[in-house]
Amino acid sequence: MQNWHIDPQDGDRRKRMPYDVPVDGDNQRTDHLRHQCPRMRNVNGGGKERCGEYEWLLPGDPAVHCRAHGEQLVPPKQPNRMGAVLRETRRMYGDTAKTLALPAAALGAETLAGLAGVPAFELGLAALPAAGLTYHLTKRNLTRDAIKDNRIEKGQRTGRRIRKIRRDARRAAAVAAETGLWAAALTATDLNTWAGRIVAAAGVVRWAVGVKPWWSKCEQRRMISDLPKVDATAVAEAAPPVEAPDPVRTRAVTTWAMLIGCNGGPLAGTELVDYEQLPACDVGATIRTRLPNWKAKVVAKVDGSINMREQRPNLLGRIAAAYKCTYADVSFSADPSDLSVGLLRVQPDNPLAETKLWPGAKVANDWKNGRSRVGRYDDGTDIIYQWWTKQGAAHDLISGCTGSGKSEVVAQLLLASLHSNGLVLDWVGDPQGGQSYGSLKKAVDWFARDKTEITLMLLAALKEMYRRNDELSAKDIKTWRPSKDMPLLVITLDEVQSFIDDPTILEMVEKLVGMGRKCGIKMRLITQIPAAYNLGGSTYIKEQLKAGQTIIFRAMTDVAGRSAVDGDCPIDPTELPDVWGKHTCAAGETTAGLMYMQGINGRDVYGRADYTGDDMAVWLVDANGESTLTPGVFGKEAQQESGPLWGDRKERARLLLAAGRSDADLLAGGKALELLEAAAVTQATPAHLRPPQQPAPPMNGNGRVSRDVVLDAARDAADGRGLVTKDALIAQLGSMGEQMAPGTRDKALTDLVADGKLRRVKNGLYEVPGKGAQSLFDTAEAAQ
Repeated sequence: MQNWHIDPQDGDRRKRMPYDVPVDGDNQRTDHLRHQCPRMRNVNGGGKERCGEYEWLLPGDPAVHCRAHGEQLVPPKQPNRMGAVLRETRRMYGDTAKTLALPAAALGAETLAGLAGVPAFELGLAALPAAGLTYHLTKRNLTRDAIKDNRIEKGQRTGRRIRKIRRDARRAAAVAAETGLWAAALTATDLNTWAGRIVAAAGVVRWAVGVKPWWSKCEQRRMISDLPKVDATAVAEAAPPVEAPDPVRTRAVTTWAMLIGCNGGPLAGTELVDYEQLPACDVGATIRTRLPNWKAKVVAKVDGSINMREQRPNLLGRIAAAYKCTYADVSFSADPSDLSVGLLRVQPDNPLAETKLWPGAKVANDWKNGRSRVGRYDDGTDIIYQWWTKQGAAHDLISGCTGSGKSEVVAQLLLASLHSNGLVLDWVGDPQGGQSYGSLKKAVDWFARDKTEITLMLLAALKEMYRRNDELSAKDIKTWRPSKDMPLLVITLDEVQSFIDDPTILEMVEKLVGMGRKCGIKMRLITQIPAAYNLGGSTYIKEQLKAGQTIIFRAMTDVAGRSAVDGDCPIDPTELPDVWGKHTCAAGETTAGLMYMQGINGRDVYGRADYTGDDMAVWLVDANGESTLTPGVFGKEAQQESGPLWGDRKERARLLLAAGRSDADLLAGGKALELLEAAAVTQATPAHLRPPQQPAPPMNGNGRVSRDVVLDAARDAADGRGLVTKDALIAQLGSMGEQMAPGTRDKALTDLVADGKLRRVKNGLYEVPGKGAQSLFDTAEAAQ
């Protein structure tokens, strides 16, 4: 069944039908006849039409009845022989006869009028009703033929084909009227007179003008007949099938044109091109409805008139609203090679909702080029992290709100560097004690868990920087390259805003970010708001870090978002959602790990970091329990330069862990100590539990200040390890005969701790430097 066939009786011409007809292997009509229900039914707009129930039957097939009306389907009426002859004659000679119709009708009318004695005036008046009758009959016949051929519907009043029928009817009426006028003119004149000859000549000219279109058509037919015949069957089979329009593509293009690219839209004067459907996420495909994902290019209607990388704060929101999805489902960026072209991706079934596990160090790391894979973008390409470049180490600035995935990415980077084949060495400072890093804090070369130890670590890094500068300069090496003898030293400072306000730490960080890159020292600072006031008020630190790479996670406020993004960058981290949309495979779950990568290898679209899991230990050992770590090594020359700063780091960490955190690090300027001392006065040991005090001897009047008296008492009361409790100190002051008010005594203790002459280990316990064996305090003081 098809809507065309080859007619061998008409020179193998290809004929198109208004409905499908049965054909054989040669695309010729079979002997089937279209049997149709004879019942007529009313149609909208007036009129009637035949019932549409039909069947194709061969002669002799059993009768079939209409399922709707029960009447027998009947074949089409066979035309009578005379009608067939007339139609064939009209088909063969109709165009030629049309050219002679006007003069023949005029001569015939003139002859009949002469025989009947009709005056010329009356014959001219008869032309008007003849024209009206011709218009009516022609319109009726053309309408009937059009309905029969299914070109119009019965009762149709408007449309292109209706207008054509009316034009043809008016043309026929004009011909009838003109025929009457020519007949009247011929009747009123005599060919033997000049007037008759003029009328006859005018008629010949009019006939010649009318013949011109017919002659042109004859020439066209002669030219076509000279062309070689073409196998219509082969052409039809070779023609590609016409595909139905894609409804998703149609909706995407029209929605953009109506809501985004229209006048007043966020990207007025643009349109979508190169539409392409994308695969959906396969997770849970059998238990949820998967909406189609697609991508397209956005181009300006006037080529080159729009910069697609300009900041448009409301663009992503308008696009998401237009396509009824969320921020996480829309990705828009400029083509890196052509800023006049935008790249749009709309993914209601976002593949990033599927959490991907870290593939391991062997797959993720490329130490030959100093790169690691840390995740994937929404188009499936890898997010590349750069450890170093041809110019030296690449600094990092990582920002994002709580729960956005910062620590997970840092843990992944630490795992990568611990399997660096000796090319990367990690030092980590985290005032939270490394809670987010699990067993990694024991695997790195140096882990500093409080402000004091972070200060010592930065001091050691500063000494190492100058040592490397001297070594490279002595060897005339202009550019550092990673090696096992001089690996990349990565200093990770987490929650840096909590301790960088210390002037000493701030000074060392500024020197390291400014000069460490050339000798292979990489700074990685992590904070929630990467503003200058969160980096010790130093815009210099932020400038140096952004020269490397910036990893930006979700931000909760506009201040945090603007601080993290470069001025000309069109991204907004506040638009990253905290949960996935309802059409994804992780509907309602957290989007932790969504991030932007800016700077080296950066793009203006978001991606998602891989997940290393809750237990970091599985990445540190193999199936047999053997360690798989290959980190960099702090060389002998570096150890000698650092001295006890690096050499005693593990012992200091053990003692600090046993003694607990120093209260001096809780608040800036040792303010926490004053508050705790004031609280300790009210919580001192009751008087009946204190050791008996000797009667106070008379004052010697030497005029010593209270700080010196308290320091002497602490030294006398300290044990062999240099430790003294507050109660023992009070008892010693009593035995020395010093009468001192509690407030004066506590103020003296606070001043001694602030000056470094005493160290407050914890509430009610102090350490005296130089008393007994070398203490932790002595080691830190000697290192400084």
